[in-house]
Amino acid sequence: MNSLRTTFANLSTPDSRKHAQTGRPDLHTLFCAHLYAMKLFPTLLFPARALALGTLLLATTQCSVSEQVKDSPSGKAVTAEANENKAYTQMQYRLNFMDEAKLGGQDILFARQTTDFTSPQQAKLQTALQTGNLPLHLKMRVYARNPSTENLQLKQLDYKLMLDGKELTSGTTGLNTALEASAIETLPVTIDMNVTPAKLSGSTPAAFAAGLTDFTGINRRLTMSIRPVYVSATGRQSQLADFTPIELVTAKRTVAK
Repeated sequence: MNSLRTTFANLSTPDSRKHAQTGRPDLHTLFCAHLYAMKLFPTLLFPARALALGTLLLATTQCSVSEQVKDSPSGKAVTAEANENKAYTQMQYRLNFMDEAKLGGQDILFARQTTDFTSPQQAKLQTALQTGNLPLHLKMRVYARNPSTENLQLKQLDYKLMLDGKELTSGTTGLNTALEASAIETLPVTIDMNVTPAKLSGSTPAAFAAGLTDFTGINRRLTMSIRPVYVSATGRQSQLADFTPIELVTAKRTVAK
């Protein structure tokens, strides 16, 4: 019996001593102890060999499973991320009609053709262009509708404003806007820029302004493309790779599946 105790002591390793302190079984020590006991008492222990090996394997398996569960990612976190990604694809954005529009201080909201400007008005706009002081002020709204059951957070909405197919200006709106489930948020878009001759492409300021704010005409001149950027509660950011055109509020809604 003293020999058996001495052998057990010799079988101890740094790992086995560490497991002895934590109360967890050490596979090396248990297995070697079992083999040595079989050598000393073959007749006595023969019927119990299967039981001992079964207990040893069970303890090892339970330890392994416990470690796997501890190291595996949370199922709830994966599900929440998948739900957020699905809700992002269901978001709907629509551009409202123009609220305000001024060029060189003159109201151009309802200007549809150059003849809508009197000769003195056209001359004033031309003089402002030549002096490099022709400010353009536009104000409109973007509606963001969240049809899903998930509450989302919009970090920002990047946009590009296109005039006759060419980029007029770009910007960002909707900073840190909460997009609640089954709700609609209004994102203001305000443009204040100076119009240069390069933006006119050889035309006059009156021609530039004519029909600029007309969103109902067949040959609509002003369009917008957007790229929403979302952020989750854990700080994960999601955004499209490129800008996509935004439709008007009059466009028929489609339900994402």
